[in-house]
Amino acid sequence: MERYSEKELAQFAERIKSDYQLAKTELQMLRDQVTELNDTMSEGFGADMGEDSSSVSRLELLKEQVLRKRDHIQDLQNAMLRIKNKVYGVCSVTGNLIDKQRLDAVPTTIKSLEGMRLEASGQLDITAQDIARRAIERREGPNKIISKIKKPPPPPRKVEKKRKKPGRKPRKVEEDDDDLI
Repeated sequence: MERYSEKELAQFAERIKSDYQLAKTELQMLRDQVTELNDTMSEGFGADMGEDSSSVSRLELLKEQVLRKRDHIQDLQNAMLRIKNKVYGVCSVTGNLIDKQRLDAVPTTIKSLEGMRLEASGQLDITAQDIARRAIERREGPNKIISKIKKPPPPPRKVEKKRKKPGRKPRKVEEDDDDLI
């Protein structure tokens, strides 16, 4: 399998580390903005409906940005893991090297343009068996098959017999001959 050299992987790692630090700083700024907006909203909420609705909308937007930034940070961490395992820059669909220009533009990508086209066109329907077969062929990195490790069977469950709870029997209502009406 074709791979990038150690020197090239080191260059990619430097870029990803700087992007990671920047993303962490931006995430903290966004969280601070959310906290500040929550504090200001709680002080005078309900006084002006127009202002309240814009504050709520802004808060939702900020929370969405926080989620996206967290996902981006996770993608950067995954990219560093792929660099560590020396599979960074290898397309997860085709197994070929991803173009350097694409990796410079989107350092967290795991698919080449060809792989994306194949998936989008429907020509390539990846099944779990295909993924397992490819992982066995590669025998490396985060795609290593772990399912071959036999897990011990779960301990047998104790079946407890359910006891019937003593309940009250419905009382028979005796009809009175006395008419109160």
